[in-house]
Amino acid sequence: MKKANFIVSGAFAAFAIVIIAISMGYPPSNHGVPGPGMFPILIASLILVSALTLALLTLRMPKEKDTEIDLKSKNVLNVYITMAGLIVYIVLLPMIGFIVTTSIMLVLYLKWFGKCPWWKCILISLIFIIAIFLLFGSVLNVPMRFGLLI
Repeated sequence: MKKANFIVSGAFAAFAIVIIAISMGYPPSNHGVPGPGMFPILIASLILVSALTLALLTLRMPKEKDTEIDLKSKNVLNVYITMAGLIVYIVLLPMIGFIVTTSIMLVLYLKWFGKCPWWKCILISLIFIIAIFLLFGSVLNVPMRFGLLI
């Protein structure tokens, strides 16, 4: 477990440092309005802090808590399903569009992990999609990228 934690921590720290380095090349803020690099730097900084926290907690982990992970357990299966779903989501997003792709992904994830009725999954998904669409489209004035569908 310690070895896996250090690998994950190192990979995410390297990823965050690369994102911060790339984002430094974006145009600076203009008259108090944050530039396009602010949000990626903020998220990458949070990832870096999380990676360093994981590394420190792993260093302080007692020997008895250092266990091997069963790669066929239900928790690991959930990770595999989540990662596969995110890869399919990323591939389909430009072709199908934000609203349809994200709605389907949210409904399926909520049903898989939440074990709630279909109608609740669909309702929660629609509420979040509408909120995200309004936040980015209206409040932040960021154009949403549409695919073949909506």
